[in-house]
Order: sequence, then C-alpha cells, then structure tokens
Amino acid sequence: MEQVFHLTVAEQGYVDFKIVDALKSSVGAQRYQEIVEDVVFSLTERITSLMNSARDRDFITAQQQCTKIDIVARQIGLQGVTQVAAAAKGCAARRDYTALSAVSVRLARMAEHSLFSIIEFDARAP
Repeated sequence: MEQVFHLTVAEQGYVDFKIVDALKSSVGAQRYQEIVEDVVFSLTERITSLMNSARDRDFITAQQQCTKIDIVARQIGLQGVTQVAAAAKGCAARRDYTALSAVSVRLARMAEHSLFSIIEFDARAP
C-alpha cells in the first residue's frame, strides 16, 4: 500500500513579538516603520546576494551574507530567520552547494512570512 506524504509549501515564521513591541516603544511608531522598511530592503538585498553566491559557488561571500542576514533579522525579532541563516552559513562552511541552494530558498520564504507577520501584527495594533 502506498503512503501519501503531505508537504507544506508555506514556511512558518517565528517572530519574537516582545522584541517588536520593545523596539516600537523605544523608537516610536514613525521610526519603527522606517526600521521595518529598511529591514525589508536589507533582507531582500542580502538574501538575493546569498542566492547568487550559492549559484556561483562563492561560499565565502555566502557565509558573509548569512552573518549579515542574522544581524539584520535580530534587530526586529525575526528569530526564525536567524535560525535558517545559521543553517545556511553551515552549508556554506561545508561547501555544500545543493544544501546551500535549498536552504537559501527556505530562508527567502521564512523572511517573507516573518515580515508579513510583523506587518499584520502592526495592522491589528490599536
């Protein structure tokens, strides 16, 4: 008898909303919005660079981009993104092209989902 495996396409993001709230409280709503916009731009740029580095098998640059992604993600509580960035950095350190390519895609999905979670959280806030 055949078994059916269900694969989920959407990546669940993990956001530490305590960090989100603390950041928003400390810098104010306007500055917080600017920070989120900067993070969206920065993560998009760095994940694209990571994916290009993976494609080119430039493992040194890939490791550097993973470190930068981790730093940016931590600023606004994107814990899931930091975890996946660490996994990608490990793949790059092992020079594992296939795994790095796969984890880079997972990182992009995780970042997208996490950022949308923050935006939805802000939209529901009073």
